[in-house]
Amino acid sequence: MMKKKFIDMKKEEFESFFNILEKSFPDNERRKYVDQLSLLDKENYRPLIFKEKDEVLAIMATWEFEKFVFIEHLAVDNKLRGKGVGTSLIDNYLKECNKEVFLEVEPPQCEISTKRIKFYEKLNFYLNDFYYLQQPLNEGDLPFELKIMSYDKKIDSKDFEEYKNIIYKEVYGK
Repeated sequence: MMKKKFIDMKKEEFESFFNILEKSFPDNERRKYVDQLSLLDKENYRPLIFKEKDEVLAIMATWEFEKFVFIEHLAVDNKLRGKGVGTSLIDNYLKECNKEVFLEVEPPQCEISTKRIKFYEKLNFYLNDFYYLQQPLNEGDLPFELKIMSYDKKIDSKDFEEYKNIIYKEVYGK
């Protein structure tokens, strides 16, 4: 079996990227089309895709900073879910990444969010117990509580505050 890896998205692949994003995340967890498109001009924003036979089947939107990478979105096309594709893709990405990696997850309050946390824990992510609000992505949206998971180790409150402030400023413009 070939090693599954993300590659950098080309601008002409944005439609396919956004299609998976739109199907995978509720409105308040993703930007509107035009706002998402405008992120392509941001230096720290790096959208990645996985393709087979010229079809985009998985996406990962990352923000790369000096000390860490923030994974804003990770999604696999419905037809490949539960087949190990997401695990393989993120595992291979993490092996090549030489920075700390963070992502947001919903608190473990239902079966789906608990399953998602366990998925990331199998990939060596740790759930950090700090209070964190995802900032609104669209006008009229409200912040809502999420949890931060960190790759390979838990983080202390000092690092959490530093990284949170960078995420709020650079990703959410707050």
